[in-house]
Order: sequence, then C-alpha cells, then structure tokens
Amino acid sequence: MLRYAALRLVLAVPTLAGVLLLVSLLLQLVPGDPVDVMLGEGAATVDREQLRHAMGLDRPAWRQLADFVAGAAHGDLGRSIAAGEPVATLLAQRYPATLELTGAALLVALLIALPLGCAAAIRPGSPADRTSLVLATLETALPTFCLGPLLILVFAVELPWLPVSGRDGASSVVLPALTLGFGMSAVLARQLRVALAAALRLDCVRTARAKGARPWRAMLLHALPNAATATTTVLGLQLGGLLAGAVVTETIFAWPGIGRLLVQAIGARDYPLVQGCVLAVASSYVAVNLLTDLLQALVDPRLRERA
Repeated sequence: MLRYAALRLVLAVPTLAGVLLLVSLLLQLVPGDPVDVMLGEGAATVDREQLRHAMGLDRPAWRQLADFVAGAAHGDLGRSIAAGEPVATLLAQRYPATLELTGAALLVALLIALPLGCAAAIRPGSPADRTSLVLATLETALPTFCLGPLLILVFAVELPWLPVSGRDGASSVVLPALTLGFGMSAVLARQLRVALAAALRLDCVRTARAKGARPWRAMLLHALPNAATATTTVLGLQLGGLLAGAVVTETIFAWPGIGRLLVQAIGARDYPLVQGCVLAVASSYVAVNLLTDLLQALVDPRLRERA
C-alpha cells in the first residue's frame, strides 16, 4: 500500500509542473500589462520602468517561473501585485469558502444521485430511470453559467426566498450549491445506475434474493459495495471538477472563494496571484484524485498488485 501511495505521489509532481508551465505561458500571451492597471496608460515611462523593476516584471518569463517554483517549494508564493499582500495569505483567506461551497455541492449531488440511481437500477425503465436520463440531458443542456442565473431569477428575484450573492449565513450557499451539485448529481446517478445494474447480476446478490432478502436490502448490503469501485472513480473526478466549476459559480454569486479571486487576479494581470490560485486548484484536484486512488486500492487489492 505504501509503494502504491508513493507511486501516485511521484506521478503528481509532473502534473503540477505541467499545469504551472502551461499557465505561465498563457499569461505571457494575455494582452495587457499590470503596470498599466496600477499606474494607468498615461504614466511616465520612468515611473513605469521603476515599478516594473520593483515587481520583477523586467526579468525573462522563464526566470519569473523558476523563482515562483523555487519559492513555492519553500512555502513562499510571492506577493500579490494588486493587493500587495502575500499570495499565501490571500489563498488562506479564500480557501475555506471554496471548501464550504464544494462540500455543500457534493452533499446536494449525493442526496439526489443516491436514491435516484438505486431506484433506477432496481427497476430499469421506471419513472426513476427516465428521470435520471432527463437529469443527465438537462446537465448537458444547462451548463453552470446558464443554470446559475436561472436559479437567481426564480428563487431570488421572482420568489425572494434566498439571497442573490455573498456569503452571509447558511441560506447564501443554497443557490451556488444547487448550481454546482445539479450537474454532478446527473452524472453520478447514471454511473451508479450502470454499476448497480451490473452488480445486481452477481451470484452473491442472487443468493441473497433467493434467501428472501428484500430488493433494497440486497442492494445495500451486497450490490452497492461491489459497485463502489466504479462509482468512487467518477465521484473523485467529479469532486475535483467542482473546484474548476466553482470559478464560474463563485463569479456569478459573488462567492468569496478562490475561483472568484482567480478571476479578479486575471483581470488585474496579477501574475503571482494567478499562479498561486492555479497551483491551489491544481493541488486540490490532484489531492482528491490521489485520495480516490488510495480508497480504491483499499477496496480492490488488485490495484495494489498492478502497481
């Protein structure tokens, strides 16, 4: 098990390095200059050059990236150009909000997907099965940037039940969590339905049913554990995807998380903050997938043997 975990950790290093390299290259191609954002386009050339030198923007792009990576290895992500504060401090302030939103969205997805997927697997072609198919279709037809404004129009404008934006109390997280969790629930419900349908044909489930076990009992005690491996894989990928989807959702609902901070940093051409946000999101994604792999290895010993 330790060898398997070590191998996954080693494979995560080039992934993070590739993400940072790609983002750094894309930042150099983005039009605009942080000096213009801070001083204005009418600033004197001398002032512009002095500020550029003070922020280290006059160095080659590869040198800026190398310095950022070297600092990140020691826990120093640099200072924000626009805010003037350490990037690590800004991330520490915003990360709890992103975790709160992601956790709430995951709860919404599980509350919808688990009963719907189980009901669809027990009775294929039933209303529950067709409902899960409709949800999957709606998830494709209604991306986050469409679903979020629709929920705001219905539940915050026409029916003023919930706040439009911000992070002020439990009611503030409802609409953002529904926006993120809805699409995830559709994918999980269909995956769970397929995995359970295959597990219900196993001999252990048939034996339990032959002994008089009710369908739900046979599913919970025998079929669901056997379907856990495939479902856990999709759940881990979807959970990591929630962090990426939170960028759009946090912007729509003005949620003070890392996603909104990233959008603000891109608008201000704040290169150190952009790199820090991307590193935080990528690290979270890799960590979630690593935990998923380890959980699967615990459930299925064959995965450890292949490593």
